[in-house]
Amino acid sequence: MSAVLEARDAGIAAEAEGEIFDTYNEDGTPLGRELRSVCHATGIWHRAVYAYLFNLQGELLIQRRSPDKKVAPGQWDLSVAEHLSPGESFRDGVARGLAEELGVVLTPEQLAALQGPLTPMHQRRLLIPEKSIKDFEFVEAYRLDGYEGPISFNQQEVVECRWVSLAELRRGMSERPEDFTIWFREEIQALDFFAS
Repeated sequence: MSAVLEARDAGIAAEAEGEIFDTYNEDGTPLGRELRSVCHATGIWHRAVYAYLFNLQGELLIQRRSPDKKVAPGQWDLSVAEHLSPGESFRDGVARGLAEELGVVLTPEQLAALQGPLTPMHQRRLLIPEKSIKDFEFVEAYRLDGYEGPISFNQQEVVECRWVSLAELRRGMSERPEDFTIWFREEIQALDFFAS
């Protein structure tokens, strides 16, 4: 039996420009802190984490991004893609992102069961000249298997969620790549769709 999927108003605005990020040189040397809006306008490096949430049937939860998002509005994305808060670890960013975006509050056992990082920390550059966005991130990705609890997604961030098999996802990305975020397509291909 799959988890219940429902929308909720969490009162958390999509892409709050007043967010503060820890910032870095391209080589990973810490610089200090800066506003999200400044980081994305000028290409200052910061950190983000990706989370893949699987149910007992081995299906991946994917989310459709809000049409209010500046980047990739309305596209399907991985379970959670979250910028890190100042001083936050990647693992803690997964837990916070799952709670804020999907209403999934991890137990200590689930937090301990997180697999990752799935690949070494790596750089991701996203340039959108028409929106003056230069999103430069250091990224790690994590995976949680066997989730059967409810999903209560934040409708400020997410408009729809669904469970998909990795075979179905591979087919969808091949047939309609424009339906999915570029980072989702690239990251899951780098993971060879988890060798499905």
